[in-house]
Amino acid sequence: MALFDSKPKVAPYVAPAGPITMDRTQFINTVRPRPIYRQYSQAVGLLPAGVAFDNAFTESLRAMGADGFWHFGTNANFGNPSALRFADAAGLNFFMTAIEGMFEMDLKLIERRAAYANGLKGKAGSKLLLPQLRAETQSEDSYYQAPPPVAPKSGVPAVPPRSERSLDQARGLAWLTNGVQGDASAYSQVLLGLVKRDGSFPLGGNLAPLQAAWQRMVPLAPAYRGWNNAAGMQKYPSNVGGAKVLGDVLSDLSTSPMPTQGSDDWYELALYLMGAIITTQAFTDGNKRAARLAYVLMLLSGGVPMIVPNNRLGATLGDM
Repeated sequence: MALFDSKPKVAPYVAPAGPITMDRTQFINTVRPRPIYRQYSQAVGLLPAGVAFDNAFTESLRAMGADGFWHFGTNANFGNPSALRFADAAGLNFFMTAIEGMFEMDLKLIERRAAYANGLKGKAGSKLLLPQLRAETQSEDSYYQAPPPVAPKSGVPAVPPRSERSLDQARGLAWLTNGVQGDASAYSQVLLGLVKRDGSFPLGGNLAPLQAAWQRMVPLAPAYRGWNNAAGMQKYPSNVGGAKVLGDVLSDLSTSPMPTQGSDDWYELALYLMGAIITTQAFTDGNKRAARLAYVLMLLSGGVPMIVPNNRLGATLGDM
């Protein structure tokens, strides 16, 4: 028998009696060794997982009550605490169990939304979405008014009519901004910045271009979504989980051959992408606007007429 053990003995952690305080750093250090942190990191990536757990801590601060302690399932939002406080070790253990449960649920929701998006892709590949669009097209006059013709003036060259491509872009912008209150210039700017007309996929191979556009269109959106009781009862994952699923959709589309310009298959792909954006809820607000932007960009790149779905079809595609 060896005189000395190869590994030093470490006394088991014994939580102190009475109230326990946990700041943000202590929280991250506590969850990082746990299996759920590894599982979630493997699902969404190490950096996004860190963001998600940080968001979960921020949301948990909203459950601090007037008595100075964390209370499960509440949204007291009392004061402006920077640390969590529990009445005793049992309260801390219950909190950690709740956190693990929320992340386990988010993993399930990520899987379900990915499966739904994949099913939507299959419908597009089988050409099942365009018939739905034809049955549920939004009337153009409900969102777009054509500019009046310019009356000819004597001695002045006639103004040439706008091309159908130019009119389709105007129709797309009108649908994108339909119902927007206030200044809509950001929508026009992001559309002009991303539009392609060469038959290629217009949104790149990851979420970054669409996310940058979304941030300009919805600048006052919340910083995160999820990590409370209400979020666990929804169909959708957190915005971090949704971003993972949508990023995979965009990556797949960017490496897939696009249809020939003018082909009706552009509608199939545009409807699939629109539904995927709505159903994944990768953004904390304004997902439908982001979905409309992507739809318009797809049709403009595909060189097909601007025929858009009504709200009912949009909700159906997004499984709302």
